[in-house]
Amino acid sequence: MSKISLVYYSATGNTEKMAKAIEEGIVEAGGAVTVYKSNAMDKDAILSSDVIVMGSSATGAEVIDENDLLPFMEEAGDKFKGKKVYIFGSYGWGGGEYADNWKAQLEGFGATIVDMPILANEEPSDEELAQLKEVGKKLAAI
Repeated sequence: MSKISLVYYSATGNTEKMAKAIEEGIVEAGGAVTVYKSNAMDKDAILSSDVIVMGSSATGAEVIDENDLLPFMEEAGDKFKGKKVYIFGSYGWGGGEYADNWKAQLEGFGATIVDMPILANEEPSDEELAQLKEVGKKLAAI
C-alpha cells in the first residue's frame, strides 16, 4: 500500500473541508494517510511518501500559500521528480488560474500529477466534496 501524505493551507476553512473529504475517501478505501497543516508539516516525511497530496487556497495575486507551501516546493524542487502528486484548493476571486501555474511548476520539477485538480470557488459544494472523496479512494489504490 502506498504511503500518502496530505498537506494543506486553508485561510478560511474551505480548503480544510476539501482536505477532509480526500482523507475520508482514502480511509474508506482502506488506505492510510498522514495529514499536515502547511505551517506544521514534516517535510522529510512528506517527501518520502509515494503519493503527495497538496491543497491551498489562492492567496495574493492568484498564488498558493507563500509562507509555507511555496517555499517547501521551491526548496525541495527536484525531490518531486518521479513523485505522484495531487493538488486541490479554493479561491475567492479570479478563476482559479493559480492551479494551472502550480501544476506546471510541479511538472517542471518532474512530478506526475495523478488527476485533474478540483477547485472550489469559495466554499466547496456537496458535489465537489463528493468528487474529492472519490479522488481520495483513487489515491488509496495507487
